[in-house]
Amino acid sequence: MSYGTAGGPRPTGRLLPATLDFVALLWIVHILRLVLSFLGLFSRQASAQIFGIHPGGSVTGLWTVFSAPLIHGDWGHLLGNSISLLILGSLVGLHQGRGQLWQVSIVSALVSGSGIWLIAPHNTVHVGASGIVFGYLGALLSTGWFQRRPLGILLSVVSLVLFHEMVPGLFPGAPGVSWQGHLFGFLGGVLAARLTARSATPETDP
Repeated sequence: MSYGTAGGPRPTGRLLPATLDFVALLWIVHILRLVLSFLGLFSRQASAQIFGIHPGGSVTGLWTVFSAPLIHGDWGHLLGNSISLLILGSLVGLHQGRGQLWQVSIVSALVSGSGIWLIAPHNTVHVGASGIVFGYLGALLSTGWFQRRPLGILLSVVSLVLFHEMVPGLFPGAPGVSWQGHLFGFLGGVLAARLTARSATPETDP
């Protein structure tokens, strides 16, 4: 979401809890922001300005690529991302493993936030975890191509069928939607899938 400033490995048993932990953190942060705003200590707008990504700002502000995913505009924004994170994140983890799930998450957040900083309009502030959501989608859709294994190909095809309605979110459309974050998050997921596939490829003797 954006605002105008004027306005492989074998699955483990903790994959769903791993995504639940992250989603729980998002809810804790959102509730804390609401409480602080209600008490008049720290408004939601102020926290979005501080922890959100400001495109074209100082390089020293790039730390916000990791804080912005924790901030959401409203309950609908938070709920939508939470459901998507749980579903897509669990699929990534079940196929790739817990370690690769976090790798996809971190790479997607980094690439998504950097892309926003580079190309989004300068008079906007971007928050939300949708870059990671689209990173999961990118990883799921590309894993079959990179791994060339039946399970990976099947997962990519099934993901395309189930989540094809998310694809338009990669392009300019509705106002207030950070399509730049979606697009670069998707590319980050593809990159992470590529890195995972390379690390999982066994070396052969010459």
